[in-house]
Amino acid sequence: MRFSRAMLLGFSAAAALCPALARAQEQAPPPTDQTSRAPTGLGDVVVTARRTEERLQDVPAAVTGYNEAQIAALDIKSFADIGKTVPNLDVQRQFGSASAPQFYLRGISTGSLKFESDAGIGLYIDGVYLGRPAGTAFDLADIERVEVLRGPQGTLFGRNSTGGAINYITAAPTGTFGIRAEATVGNFDRYGGKITVNLPALGPLSVRVSYLHDQHDGYVRNLTPGRSYNFAAPFGTIRSADSFGAENTDAVGVAARLDLGRFVADYKFDYTDKVSTQLGQQLLGFDPSFAATAGAIYRGASVVIPPSTRRQDALPLDFTTPSRLRIQGHSLSLRYDVTDDISIKSITAYRKLDEFVGGNDIDGAALVDPFTGTGRPFTVISSVEDRHQNQWSEEVQLLGKTGRFDWILGGFWFREVGRDDNPVFLGDLFPTDGTIVPSQGPGTGTTTSLFGVPSDYFAGSNVAVRNKSIAGYGHLAYKTDHIELAGGFRYTKDDRLETIIAGGLRPFAIPAATFTASSDHWDFDATATWIFNPNMRAYARFATGYLSGGVVGGIPFKPETMNSYEIGFKGDLIGRTLRVNAALFHADRRNVQTLAFTAAAGTYIISAPTARENGFELELTALPTAGLTFNASFGYLDNKLSPDPVNGPVNSLAPRFTTSVGGQYDFVHLSNGSYASLRIDGFFRDKRLSDPLPNSATGNLTTLPSRFDINARLSVFDLPVAGTKVKVSAWVQNLTDNKALEFARNLSTTVIGVYQVPRTFGLTAGFAF
Repeated sequence: MRFSRAMLLGFSAAAALCPALARAQEQAPPPTDQTSRAPTGLGDVVVTARRTEERLQDVPAAVTGYNEAQIAALDIKSFADIGKTVPNLDVQRQFGSASAPQFYLRGISTGSLKFESDAGIGLYIDGVYLGRPAGTAFDLADIERVEVLRGPQGTLFGRNSTGGAINYITAAPTGTFGIRAEATVGNFDRYGGKITVNLPALGPLSVRVSYLHDQHDGYVRNLTPGRSYNFAAPFGTIRSADSFGAENTDAVGVAARLDLGRFVADYKFDYTDKVSTQLGQQLLGFDPSFAATAGAIYRGASVVIPPSTRRQDALPLDFTTPSRLRIQGHSLSLRYDVTDDISIKSITAYRKLDEFVGGNDIDGAALVDPFTGTGRPFTVISSVEDRHQNQWSEEVQLLGKTGRFDWILGGFWFREVGRDDNPVFLGDLFPTDGTIVPSQGPGTGTTTSLFGVPSDYFAGSNVAVRNKSIAGYGHLAYKTDHIELAGGFRYTKDDRLETIIAGGLRPFAIPAATFTASSDHWDFDATATWIFNPNMRAYARFATGYLSGGVVGGIPFKPETMNSYEIGFKGDLIGRTLRVNAALFHADRRNVQTLAFTAAAGTYIISAPTARENGFELELTALPTAGLTFNASFGYLDNKLSPDPVNGPVNSLAPRFTTSVGGQYDFVHLSNGSYASLRIDGFFRDKRLSDPLPNSATGNLTTLPSRFDINARLSVFDLPVAGTKVKVSAWVQNLTDNKALEFARNLSTTVIGVYQVPRTFGLTAGFAF
C-alpha cells in the first residue's frame, strides 16, 4: 500500500483535535523525586527469556532487554536497528538484497539468502519463529519490547539458535481509548510518521491499530538511472534506480485481545510493504588473476568510475533496480489458566514473504560490449531475483508451578515452502530489443556469454524448497531464596527438500532433480544460580545448540552443533542506582556452516570441522546524579575456525571488540511542566574481515576498518501547545559523518564493497491522548 504525505499528516492533525492528553510514555525519564531531584533507582525490564514473563535481572543467562522508553531513545524500528548497544552483536547491511541485514552474535551469523540453509540466530516476533532471516529489514509499526538472548537457546527456543535469539514483542491493546501520533522530517528528503489508536473495550474485546510510513531518498546518486531491461516472466521489466539506499515503507499492525478471565486470546497481525534500493555497490579493485582482462573491459565502458577505496557520491550501476518486499504475519495466542498455577498456551502462526529483488549490478559499472563492438549492454557479473516463502507454525505449552518448582512442557511444529528464481549473468551480452530470456544451457535463452559460461544458472539457481521441523521440550527450575537449579531438554527432527529446476549443470547436462536431507538432535541445558540477596546473583550455565543440516545445490551438509559454558553476575547495587551484568563464556562448535559465493561456483556451504569462541560481556547502567542516566556495554570475542578440508582456511567475520557508551540528562522541569532531555550514544566496532575465504592479494580490500559512530537526540517533553502537550525531538545519526566500508567481497573477478550510511538528521514531533 502507498499512502501520500497529505493523508498521513492529515490523519495526525485530526488526532490533535481530541481534547484529553496524557503524557507520551515512549521516553519517560528514570524514576526521580522531582522535589529533591534524587534518583530513586533503576526500573525493572520484563523479558520472556524462559518463555514466561519475569524480571531481566532474575534470568540466569546473558540477556539484553529494551523497554518502550529505550526503544524510542535508540530509534529502534526493526531487527536491523538493534546492534547498537548489545555486546558481541554486530548488524551490517550487505549487498544481494536491500532486505537482508547480516547479524553476528557471539561470532555466529545470519547472512544467508538461501532458503536451503538456516541461520544460527533465532529471530522471533511475539514468540513466532521467522524461518527466513533474509527478510528481516522491515519496520514494525508498534514495538513494545525487544529481547536479545546471547548464547545457545537450544531447549526453550529450539534449533537454529546457537548464537542466541532475538525476540520482538509488539504492543497489546489497552482497552482504553487513546491515540498516539508522531511525524518526522529529515535530510535526504525524509518524511514519515506513525499513529496508534487504542479503541475502547467492547466487553471483553479490545483492539489496537497502528500505521507507520517512512521514506527517504538514497545516499548515492546513480549516473545511469532509468535504463530498462525487459525480462521474461517472472521478472518483467526492470529499470535502474535513481539512487542507492532509498527506502519507502508502509507498515500496519493490528492487535486484538479477548479477555474472558481464565481464557485470553491474542491475535496479532503485521504487514509491511517496502520499496528500497541497496546501498551503492562500489568497485574497490580487481582480483589479480582477472586484473589484465578486467582493465580492458572497464576501460571500454561507456560510463565508468575507476576502482577506489574512498566512498563515491555517484556510481554507474545501470542494472541495480528498486526491490519490493511485502511481508505479512498472523499469530493467534490462546492461554487458558486451568488453575492459579497451571496454564495451557497455544501459538498458531502464518507468515508470508514476497520479494522481488530486481536487478543486482554486482560488477560496479555500466559496461558495453568490450570485444565485438556491437554496443550491446554487457555485464561482468550481475543477477536478477524473484523469491517467495510462506510458513506455518504451531507451538503448544503447558506451564506450571508446583511448590518450589516452575516447569514447562512444550511441542513445536514448523513447515515452510519457498521458491527462489535467481539467474546470475557472467560475462553476458543482453539483447537490445525483444525480451531477455535467461539461458538454461547452450542454445537456450537470448543472452550471449562472452566468457563461455554455458548457462545463466551456472552460478545462479532456480529452486523450490520445503522444510519441516518438529520438536518436543521441557524445562524445570527449583527455586529457593538463595539458590536456583534449572535444566531442560529438547528433541528436534528436521526434514528438508530441495528441487533444483536450474542450477550448476542442470538441466542442460544433468536432469533437474529433487534432493532430501534429514537430521535430528537432542539439546540440553543446566544452570545453577546463587542468590546473594534480591538484587544480586551469580550463575553458571551449560547449554547445547543445534543448527539444522540440509542440502544446497544437491550437496548435503551436516548439522552444526555447539557446547557452551557460561558464568555470569547480575547485580543492582548502591540503592539500585548501578546495574552491573557480566558474562564470561566459552563455546565449541562442530561442522561449522559458512555461506560463500564465487563466480565460478555460485553459492555454497563451507563446512569447517570445528570452531571455538571465547568471550566476555559487560553491561552497565547507572544513575550517578539527579536526572542523569549512563549506560555502557563491552564485548570481547576470540573466534577461531579450523580449515575447511576442501576450501582451506576460513575467516571469522565477527569483530573482536564491540563497545557502546551513552548518556541521557533530563533537565529540571519548568513551571509549565515541560522539560528538556539530551541523549548522546557512541558505538564502536573493531576492524573485521568481510570475506570468509582468505585471499592475501585482496585481503586489504575486504578488511572493514574499525569505526566509532555517534548519535545524538535533544527532546522537549510536555510542551504546552494549544491546550495540549507535545514532545519534540531533534536528532542526528552518524554525527561525525563517518564513511567507512561496511561490507566487501571478492567475487573472483572484481572486489565490490558498500559504505555506511552518511550523516542523517531530522525533527520528530509527537503527542498522545
